[in-house]
Amino acid sequence: MTQVLFYGCLFITFSPILAFFFMVIAKNSQLVILTIGGSFFWLVSILIAAIWWYIIPPMREQWWFIISFSVLFQEIFRYIFFRLYSYGFNDRPSLNQIKETQHQMALDSMRKRKQAQQKQQQQQQQNNEIESINNEIINDNNANNNNYNDDDKEITEEEKEKRKIEKQKQREIEINARLETLSARPNHTLSSAAIGVGSGVAYGFIMFGSILWESTGPGTLFSPACPSVNLFMLSSIITLFMTLLHVVYNVLAFQGYRSKKYHLVAFVIITHFITTYLTLLNLPTKTTSCVGSILPIGVITVFSIGFCIFSLLKSDSITKIH
Repeated sequence: MTQVLFYGCLFITFSPILAFFFMVIAKNSQLVILTIGGSFFWLVSILIAAIWWYIIPPMREQWWFIISFSVLFQEIFRYIFFRLYSYGFNDRPSLNQIKETQHQMALDSMRKRKQAQQKQQQQQQQNNEIESINNEIINDNNANNNNYNDDDKEITEEEKEKRKIEKQKQREIEINARLETLSARPNHTLSSAAIGVGSGVAYGFIMFGSILWESTGPGTLFSPACPSVNLFMLSSIITLFMTLLHVVYNVLAFQGYRSKKYHLVAFVIITHFITTYLTLLNLPTKTTSCVGSILPIGVITVFSIGFCIFSLLKSDSITKIH
C-alpha cells in the first residue's frame, strides 16, 4: 500500500508539469537551458531566505516572517532573471538580421572581387597594348602566342572563381542550418513558461521530496488539521497547485515587465503571498482546517490560469516571436 501511495502522490504532483516539459520544452535546447536557469535562480532565492531565517534566531518559529521574506526573495530573483533574459535575447540580433548581414557581406566581397578583376584586366590590356606597339613589326607571331596564353589564364582564373563561389554558397547553407537551431530566438511566452517550469519543478522536489519519501515507510500519516485526510495526498495536491502557479506567475510577470503592464506584476505578487500564507492553515491548531487551505489555493490556481490565458490572447503574445 505504501508503494501505491508513493507513486500515486508522485504522479499527481509532477505529471502535468513534466508532461508539458517533455512535450513542449524538451524539443528546444534553449528552452531546456532556460528551465535549468529557472530552477537555479529559485534555489538561490530559497538559499538566501534560509540564511536570513538562520541569522535571526528569535524569528525562527514565526512562520509568517520567513514566508514573507521567502516570497519577496523569489520575486526579486524573478525580476533579476527577467533582466538577464532580456539582455541575452532581446539585445541579440535575430535570425533574419544575421542572414541579412551575411548576405550583405557576401555581396560586398563579390563587388570587391569584380572591381579587382576589372582593374587587373585594364592593366593587362594597357600592358598588352604597349607591348604590341613596341613589338608590332618585329614580334607579330610572339604577340599572338602571348594573347592565346593570356586567354588561357583568364579562363583558368574564371574557373577558380566559380569554384570559390560554390564553396562559399555551401558554407552559407551550412551556417544557416546551424543558425536555425542555435541563433533563433524562441517565443517569449514559451521562454517564460520554461523558466516557470524550472522553478516549479525545483519547488516540488525541494518542498515535497522529503515528505514524499516518508510515504514509502510502514503505515501512513494523517494531517493534523484534517485527521481523516492523508497527509501525503494533501501535500501532493497542494504541491501540484503551487507548481502550476509558478509557471503562471512567471508568464504573467515576464509579460508585465516586458510590456510595462505592472498590474500583472502586482497580481503575481499579491496572489503569491496569499497562496503561500494559506498553507499555514494546515498547521495543527484548533482554528485551522485543510479544507480552508486546499480549496482557496485550487480556486486561485484555476483563476490564475484563466487570467493568464486571457491576458496572452488579449496581447497576442502567444504568436509573437520577437
